[in-house]
Amino acid sequence: MTVIVFRYLFRETLKTQLAVLFVLLLIFVSQQFIQIIGDAADGEVPTRLVSTLLLLNLPNMALLMLPISLFLAILFAHGRLYAESEMTVMHAVGFSHRFVMRSAMVLALLTAAVAAFNTGWVAPQAKEREYQVIDEFKADPGISFLQAGRFMELDKGRLVAYIQDLNDKGSKLQKIFVLQRSQDGKPPSVVVATEGVVTVDSNGLQWLTLKDGSRYEGHFNTRQFQISEFDEYSLVIRQQEMERSNRKAAAKPTMELLGTQDNQLMAELQWRLSLPLSILVLTFLVVPLARVNPRQGRYAKLLPAILLYLSYFLLLSAARSAIDSGRLPHWPGMFLVPLVYLLLIGLPLNLQGTSWWNGVKTLYFKRKSA
Repeated sequence: MTVIVFRYLFRETLKTQLAVLFVLLLIFVSQQFIQIIGDAADGEVPTRLVSTLLLLNLPNMALLMLPISLFLAILFAHGRLYAESEMTVMHAVGFSHRFVMRSAMVLALLTAAVAAFNTGWVAPQAKEREYQVIDEFKADPGISFLQAGRFMELDKGRLVAYIQDLNDKGSKLQKIFVLQRSQDGKPPSVVVATEGVVTVDSNGLQWLTLKDGSRYEGHFNTRQFQISEFDEYSLVIRQQEMERSNRKAAAKPTMELLGTQDNQLMAELQWRLSLPLSILVLTFLVVPLARVNPRQGRYAKLLPAILLYLSYFLLLSAARSAIDSGRLPHWPGMFLVPLVYLLLIGLPLNLQGTSWWNGVKTLYFKRKSA
């Protein structure tokens, strides 16, 4: 009987968690997708990297999705059981609050293990890979900076180009227009060609070689131009840059953060450790919060529970910023937040209804009345 009830509570909570996780995933992915698409539309990233960047952002999205998915799952699943009097029947036949807490904690431990693996290994590697992809695309002589159907400034503004079409790799171009600005006393010129190709020489210079075109040189206000036809015409469009972008602490391996005394790295380390710990603490808080009177409905405690969750993570984020800026000592650091919530909120919530708690309340009110 005990195993059956345990599995029932576990299964109902897990099903609700997966449903909540799916909804949160849709919301987070849609928001990230819109942001990346916006960057692609502005020419900051090529369209072929949209799906790659979106996948690489999934582990970082999961950092906050896992805690809130379990928090809401317990709140909804247990709230439904209380609203439909199923939990009341379980308590009547001998299944205590401790039993309900134990079933929730098993799922919390599994979720915390997944969160620890994600925040400790998967998310940093995904962030590092994201930086690598961005570095590679910035150094790519083709599609990283050439976009079809729009005017672009090349070679630090010395050139303005328009390309009607280009292949997937961004190296072969069709129907090109290039404006060379006036420089060092030379008049401006316009070059048009039917096709072109982007190449990189041994010195890292990126060349645009145009084929079968015309070049018009002269000042537009004088209407005097020198027109020349060419079979092949080459010009430098930019110096290839292969720079390693500055990595944030989120991309550093967890083992590299251990033993550090740097404020920023310590804040990142404690953030990674506090997320799995927060899952256990929030589970300890939400199980008693899910108790509702059948007349109140299953969502009676939704608002206070959400406010509790938001206040917890706001304080956790504030502690992270305080460590980063040096205003909060490394120890206890961010762990002070779960400790305070556990002692000041978790214990009173879980002790409600016990004989010890009732005795404390009776003693308190007697002293107050005296």
